Order: sequence, then structure tokens, then C-alpha cells
Amino acid sequence: MAMVYCRACAKELHETAPTCPQCGASQQAVVPPQVAGSPWLAIVSLVLGILCVLSLFDDSEWDRDTLAGLSVFAVAGLICGIISINKRNSGNNLAIAGVILSGMAALVFLGLSID
Repeated sequence: MAMVYCRACAKELHETAPTCPQCGASQQAVVPPQVAGSPWLAIVSLVLGILCVLSLFDDSEWDRDTLAGLSVFAVAGLICGIISINKRNSGNNLAIAGVILSGMAALVFLGLSID
């Protein structure tokens, strides 16, 4: 029977004990969750969101094709950002910023296309 020491109170306990009978502390090693995946979807979302927002500063007249193309970019930015957030890929903050920018631009493009 092998004995080990509690991680919290240093009392002796059996090596197979999941918790300390003295203090109740878990004896399992806590492994921090790994952030999986690459940040590419988040980066794509952010870049598309920035491009869409920057296009709003163009003061020239837009035809329906231009609005449709920019709307596709905005929706693509939204989709990439949402997928990245749901997969919990690294670069989560980039994805959130991309979703916000793409969403704002999509709403503006939708409003402009209705007029």
C-alpha cells in the first residue's frame, strides 16, 4: 500500500484517493484547457470587418452590384467570426471584433440596399 501526501494539507493518504479525507481537496492534477485551432478564421473575420467598415467612408455613389459584393464580404466576416468563436479557436478577441465590425457593416449595407 503506497502512501502519498495531500496537495493541500500535506496529510498522508493512499495514492488512489481522489480526494483528501482530511481536507477534501481534489488530488487530481488540474490540466488547463488547451485552446485548439488556429486563429485564421478570426483573422479573416477581422480583416473583412475592417474592409467593410472602411468602405463606408467612400462617399461615391454605389450601385446594386457594389452593395451586393460588400454585403457578401460582411456576411462572410460574420460567418467566419461566429465559427471561430463557437470552435473556441485561439484569437477569440479578434473574432469578436470581426463579428462586431462585420455586423455593423452588414446592417448599414442592408439599410442602403432598401433605399
